[in-house]
Amino acid sequence: MEQILRVNLSNGQILTENASDEDLENYIGGMGIATAIFTREVSPTVGPYDQDNLLIFSVGPFCGTAVPFCSRHFIMAKSPLTNILGESSSGGFWGRELKYAGFSHIIIKGICENPIYLWIKDGKAGLKDASDLWGKGVFETQDILKAKFGDNRIKVALIGPAGENLVKYASIMNDKDRAAGRCGLGAVMGSKKLKAIVVQGSNRPEIRDKGALNNAVKKLRELEKDNPVLDIHKQYGTTLGIDNMPHIGDVPIKNFTMSRWPGTKKIGGYALMEREVRTHACFNCPVGCAKEIKYQGKWVRWPEYETLAMMGSNLMVDNLDEIIKWNVKINDLGMDTISLGSTIAMFFEAIERNLIDFDKLKLNLKHTKLWGETETINKLINIIAYREGIGNDLAEGVKYFCEKYHLPDELATHGKGLEVPAHEPRANNMTALDYVTSPRGAYHCYMPMDISSGMYIKEEIGIIDIIDRFSKERRIAELVKIVQDSSEAYSANGGCIFGFKWIPQITPWIECLNAITGRNYSVESWTKAGESIFNLKREYNMKCGLTKEDDKIGSKFFTPISKGATRKNIPPIQELLPIYYKLRGWDSNGRPNMKE
Repeated sequence: MEQILRVNLSNGQILTENASDEDLENYIGGMGIATAIFTREVSPTVGPYDQDNLLIFSVGPFCGTAVPFCSRHFIMAKSPLTNILGESSSGGFWGRELKYAGFSHIIIKGICENPIYLWIKDGKAGLKDASDLWGKGVFETQDILKAKFGDNRIKVALIGPAGENLVKYASIMNDKDRAAGRCGLGAVMGSKKLKAIVVQGSNRPEIRDKGALNNAVKKLRELEKDNPVLDIHKQYGTTLGIDNMPHIGDVPIKNFTMSRWPGTKKIGGYALMEREVRTHACFNCPVGCAKEIKYQGKWVRWPEYETLAMMGSNLMVDNLDEIIKWNVKINDLGMDTISLGSTIAMFFEAIERNLIDFDKLKLNLKHTKLWGETETINKLINIIAYREGIGNDLAEGVKYFCEKYHLPDELATHGKGLEVPAHEPRANNMTALDYVTSPRGAYHCYMPMDISSGMYIKEEIGIIDIIDRFSKERRIAELVKIVQDSSEAYSANGGCIFGFKWIPQITPWIECLNAITGRNYSVESWTKAGESIFNLKREYNMKCGLTKEDDKIGSKFFTPISKGATRKNIPPIQELLPIYYKLRGWDSNGRPNMKE
């Protein structure tokens, strides 16, 4: 049973209820239940900052149990960046604490007149004034709240100044430096005047069959030991992508205009590991890819691959000290480094091409150099977070900025309004198709491209071979659909996608789910539930006004890069989309038949 906490910020009402058996059967739990509730209760006409926009925090059945890789919590709301269903997730310990406090979901509605925070402890909840916290950064706010509660063990999800100022790619942070970064849900939280959610819990979740769960977990642990890639990830985390992926052209460089650059060697995993580093793992994670690094005498979170790429190579920055500093600063402000880096890169390219007059911007900079100029980037980070000057327009994201300043389509590096992340669509046709069809917009965590390198094998659902990354065959569309559906099912359980990628079998995960819940999922019914979740999101987005014309990314990604490992590839999206729609049972306009 998944318990729901409903909070109405407009009138202060707090209620509890249970998720329906029908929803649990159809959508597994966690994010799947959030999708069902959100699409039922939030009208497509509701705006992101309207009081009827629900902000939903969810954890899946795995969270807080012995199942490895499953500390993640998921957040959902109408996105201010895309104006469709937005979602994001984060790791750490906040999700486990919510489950220990007795809840799988928090559904927040309404808008408070003054800043507040929500506290939850072992089945109880309340609202408290947060006026003294408003305007403060993430780190200071968490320290103040821990002092107020007199307990350093409390877990806090919160926004920084960027969320308060409604930057449309503001993050919701937790555990100080963990980020639910995508889709601007921090701005939704800021619009509701909700500064933080404090959770304390002491009750472990109910397990229907502990013996069966222990057996299934043992299988996962054995499979985990057999994967050599996992050992590499244990040492370097995601950062090694900067070192290794340029050889396939998968790292963004100078706003996705190049695929080779010597500077990547200075900012990758090897360069980071030359420094003083220690492991910091999420709850019940056997890998610990989230490292901490000694910087200016303090232990800070090191930048992940997406940050190194979007704030590093994409901006032609090869100064690792600056990227580490920005990572700390951006986390404290509460912004998504992917959208931020993409927006700044778009801005730089527009200026370089004389599409915007740099001199009229009055940035008060000593230098007019753009690419790689750390002072300029540092200034932009500040004015975006506080919406000062040109930062006010840049805080709206790539789509809005391009439209306002009438920039050409090749600068519109977004999908459905969400900035393209740090995996080059021209480097793998599955990446491109995945980006244009993902429900939230250009999103990278399904990761079908890993099939091309043999790192994604799932025999039970037909992923048994390596496929050429430039293939134009029907199999590309088949594999993208399979990965999307199975990933949705797995996410509804509450897992980190890396764990799902590394374990070559699905059955042990399903055995864990059945042992925890007492249900009887099979591989077929489990993946079918994932497909239902995916289709539910698609149907809602089309009610919001989305059409098949929105299944695209900027024209930049259909212009070949002359040199490098993308090999002048142009993703055959227009050929693949009709095949993909047909495989999904959608009509020729990309609309699902939900009656089925």
